[in-house]
Amino acid sequence: MKRRNWNYLLIILLVISAFTLISAQCDKDKTKEGEKDMVQSTKGKSVFELNKMIGKGVNIGNALEAPVEGAWGVRIEDEYFEVIKKRGFDSVRIPIRWSAHISDKPPYKIEEYFLERVKHIVDKALENNLTVIINTHHFEELYQDPDKYGGVLVEIWRQVASFFKDYPETLFFEIYNEPAQNLTGEKWNKLYPMVLEVIRESNPDRVVIIDVPNWAHYSAISSLKLVNDKRIIVSFHYYEPFNFTHQGAEWVNPVPPVGVKWNGEDWEVNQIKNHFRYVSDWAKKNNVPIFLGEFGAYSKADMDSRVKWTETVRKTAEEFGFSYAYWEFCAGFGIYDRWSEKWIEPLATAVVGNN
Repeated sequence: MKRRNWNYLLIILLVISAFTLISAQCDKDKTKEGEKDMVQSTKGKSVFELNKMIGKGVNIGNALEAPVEGAWGVRIEDEYFEVIKKRGFDSVRIPIRWSAHISDKPPYKIEEYFLERVKHIVDKALENNLTVIINTHHFEELYQDPDKYGGVLVEIWRQVASFFKDYPETLFFEIYNEPAQNLTGEKWNKLYPMVLEVIRESNPDRVVIIDVPNWAHYSAISSLKLVNDKRIIVSFHYYEPFNFTHQGAEWVNPVPPVGVKWNGEDWEVNQIKNHFRYVSDWAKKNNVPIFLGEFGAYSKADMDSRVKWTETVRKTAEEFGFSYAYWEFCAGFGIYDRWSEKWIEPLATAVVGNN
């Protein structure tokens, strides 16, 4: 009698195990099918449609663009991406200081552990159905000597592009953040096509974002010379008026005095609209979509002014059809308190709107 019961029990356990394996495989197949659908959904889309996939975005700043992740107070946690997605964002921009993690001689090999760390972060963002932008940030040597270090930027992107070549098209590449200083507009117009050519060798259809010269300032957009490529988005950054958005910023020399208000008066709003119209007119003439890659007001400004300014910039970007990414998630300009795990209101709502 006991032996028969054990036989029945063994059969039941085998049936349960088989059912579990089948269910797991079905879930796995569904996941693969979902990823396949996501890739297929971008096929055939124009770059203007792909720009809409950036939609409402946020930068995860002060993390991977620091000399070492965590050195500036922020380490990217996996759960951030679920939090960001649930709040109504469509995308994340992840600034990265690749230059701190390469060998000092050709081929300027990127440290494997750092590539894997970036991969992990990109994977977590994609798992939460966010469009992801990765860039090259704070390559300080390139600012000082573009003739010497331009080739290094090319080799960095040769590796990054090859590493992510099989990723879905919801991963976008941004060649370089805010070209400026000795990397003049003229030199930038020669360098970025060289990088783009290398990216296209392994990623013929991936969206590539090109920053405007002179710190990505809106007024410099007309100095950007576009190459013939149907997968380009142009990006500018907006921190006007600078004495308001950067008041009390310790890294600016001299530090702008605090106490500057932004009241949302007609002339203030019209100034923003005129600046954005200038960008929009150029974009229409050149048939290219626009990504507002950064905008934000530092926490030393009063909250009421920050909210008014941020909401106005966001609404104006939407009015002109620009995608955008607020600077930034959880540091000095932040909209999320990582200690209390709560959004900073009403600033967060000013960034993303009411969802």
